[in-house]
Amino acid sequence: MAKVLGIEIGASKIRICEADYKAKNPKVYQSISIKTPEGVVNDGEIFLNDQLITVMRDALQIHKIRTKQIVFSMNSTKIASREIVIPFVKENKISDLIRANASDYFPVDLEQYELGHTILATMENEKGDKQYKVLVLAAPKMMIEGYYQLANAMGCSVAAMDYSGNSIYQAVRNHCGTGVEMVIKVDENSTLITILDNQAISMQRTVAYGVEDAVFTVMNIAALGRQDYDGAVALMREQNVLQEEIEQSLSYLVGGISRVVDYYSRSGGAPIEKAYLTGMGEDFLGLAELISKNTEISLTPLTQMEGLQLDKYFKDASFGEYITCIGAAIAPIGFVGEKESKKGSMDVLPKSQDMDKIAMLVMAGGILIAAVLILTSTLSLQSAQKENKRLKTRIEELQPAKLIQEQYLQQKYTYDKLNYFYNSTITPNEELVEFIEEMEEKMPSSLNVQSFSANLEGVTMSLTVRDKSEAAKLIQQFRSFDSVGSIAVSSIADAGAVMTGQPLEEEPKVSFSITVSYKGYEAISPAAPQPVAEEAETEAEAQAE
Repeated sequence: MAKVLGIEIGASKIRICEADYKAKNPKVYQSISIKTPEGVVNDGEIFLNDQLITVMRDALQIHKIRTKQIVFSMNSTKIASREIVIPFVKENKISDLIRANASDYFPVDLEQYELGHTILATMENEKGDKQYKVLVLAAPKMMIEGYYQLANAMGCSVAAMDYSGNSIYQAVRNHCGTGVEMVIKVDENSTLITILDNQAISMQRTVAYGVEDAVFTVMNIAALGRQDYDGAVALMREQNVLQEEIEQSLSYLVGGISRVVDYYSRSGGAPIEKAYLTGMGEDFLGLAELISKNTEISLTPLTQMEGLQLDKYFKDASFGEYITCIGAAIAPIGFVGEKESKKGSMDVLPKSQDMDKIAMLVMAGGILIAAVLILTSTLSLQSAQKENKRLKTRIEELQPAKLIQEQYLQQKYTYDKLNYFYNSTITPNEELVEFIEEMEEKMPSSLNVQSFSANLEGVTMSLTVRDKSEAAKLIQQFRSFDSVGSIAVSSIADAGAVMTGQPLEEEPKVSFSITVSYKGYEAISPAAPQPVAEEAETEAEAQAE
């Protein structure tokens, strides 16, 4: 069985796995993790230099790896994605269908992008006709070319290109059975959250935070021995060092995961039945518990996977940080438009004894076809010349339409970009003024506000009123506010609750705390200001709602 090298080039680490290629039950033979040289990768784009080539060549030589075919798994905000629904056609016709309608999915100059796709699910419309739900990707040609140049410099060739989201999906899809399950892949600088419903992707989001801030914090804590980077990672896998300072460095990561889970729930998603933690942070002690506490979903490290022969090779080690490399070797997404020489690099040639027979058949067929073509071309030459003249005239007539299309695409690109930045300036806290004005209009004069604090999500207040009846009316009044989405009440204390016949030492009152969330507060997955990606994200979320 053919082998490939699944390679993921991250900001801090380069990870390589030698595994079976496109196997139903693949086996891993070797895995390597090496430090990424500074300045060679930026948001998935490779900047080729001698140092990068040398460290990767040396790593393969040291581990005596002779496999020359590579599947790169890319992770970049420059790769735009779009979920679409298409007719139920033959699978080998899907690429042609996507290419024909690509300008509707991505309002950019598609000459600069390669397209790829993966089938997410088979559905039925209202009439009972089958349809495909497909994830379509657009990757910059310049980015892809950088990976081909790297492979060539290493003396290798590219078997296929993959996207990290698909790599994760291919690795875990057989492990996740019926029902709704979530896989959280936490790496150095990013976290990929994949929610599957009956083995089909229901939602996939990226949080722009990982565990690297926590690793740096551990490195700088004197009480932990001031470790270097690898030492700090090893320590976090051996001991639960999540003290207050380290948990604070993970707050953005945990908060981002919580917002994605909350958004999924409020968008009508079915309850998540199982959740797994993988990636570099899979075996960081205490991390799964920290995320579970904040999301209220039990999270389990993904220590084994159905359908993959990993137990033998990773018997005493975690495969979490190599999961993307493993998945890339299973079923890479590929990109429409790659050269045939790249696409067919793994094909097996016929045996030599069959070549003579094939050659004779080809020669005989070629002679027959040539005779037919000569006769046909002679008879149709005049007709072809007339058709050629007609088409040239038609092309000239349509030139103004091409110019209008180019102007439209450029204007739409500019509009989407400006709209993105405008929306980025809007925060739910802008509703604070409206909330205070509603309080002034609707709250009773007996209300006493003991404390008041506000953040991007809402307002927390400590309040005092005369009695429980007035407290109940006050809470009901808050629910009628136009600016309020939800409220939570806690810490109720009744100063008038005394034994019968005993005198009151002070005027009766009821004190309680209330947390009000703005109606406009939404969980938003961080994304770079890419017009194509923004449009795809907006439409996917609109459909979910």
